[in-house]
Amino acid sequence: MSHSITDIFFKQRDDFFKEQKEREKRLIFPDDVSEIKDISYLDDGDKAHRLDIYRPKKSGDKKLPVIINVHGGGLILGSKEFNRYFCANLCKSGYVVFSVEYRLVPECMFYDQCEDLSRAFDFIDKNIPKYDGDKERIFAAGDSGGACLLTYTAAMIKCRPLAMAAKVKAASIDIKALGLISGMFYTNRFDKLGLFLPKYLYGRDYKKSSYAKYVNPENTELINALPPCFLVTSKKDNLKHYTINFTKALKKNNKYHKLIYFEKKPELTHAFSVFEPNLKESIETIRKMSNFFRHCEEK
Repeated sequence: MSHSITDIFFKQRDDFFKEQKEREKRLIFPDDVSEIKDISYLDDGDKAHRLDIYRPKKSGDKKLPVIINVHGGGLILGSKEFNRYFCANLCKSGYVVFSVEYRLVPECMFYDQCEDLSRAFDFIDKNIPKYDGDKERIFAAGDSGGACLLTYTAAMIKCRPLAMAAKVKAASIDIKALGLISGMFYTNRFDKLGLFLPKYLYGRDYKKSSYAKYVNPENTELINALPPCFLVTSKKDNLKHYTINFTKALKKNNKYHKLIYFEKKPELTHAFSVFEPNLKESIETIRKMSNFFRHCEEK
């Protein structure tokens, strides 16, 4: 890897953590949500292999549906802590929320991130009863790069050739539906992402590998392996065309889905419901996603 690209990655991380600190000063965590931090889902001492759990304080020991959250950041930055306010809003809609951390590129590759999330899925599936979650009602939500990671890792559960090509041990959790917010679904197009990212995600010779055909998320095997999908984008989302194109692929393959598209407003940028969780449109996003999840329960 050239030092210039490495420097860019780490400069972006520095900027991200500065933004996170400034954001912490103006956002208030709700009093009616309990938060359990830094639970290891692998016993290897790696801080990237931890998760946080959110639960409504007034729910007592009532069994609640579960949402697994996967943070964004283009697969090269981000943290579960950045998503804590978004997770709190999910929680207030009546869910136990598990927020997952995972390793980042360039310290690892995309396959390793899928492995991390798969092992987190296993841990969550085993421990849901401990936190009064309902194993029959498990959903997952991800934003930006996290939506991409979630899409592939969820597909591996039923598409074993995909898991084998990535050399990932697929999880066996039963996820009823996905919430995909401003998804970074396409990683090898001729744009700012696709011109440099693939070799760091998949390796320099990935086009010769058995995984190559799956790099395109419109692969029929991959899409057919997905649960129902709720998708969100906006006119000011710089990756809106990714969501629109992926939605077309879902429709082409008769995959049950719903797209929410917000019109142009300055504040409704990429993954706005995560970045600015207190916007009325952010609350609306969670309400509509929750309604979609509940509808999938009934199907």
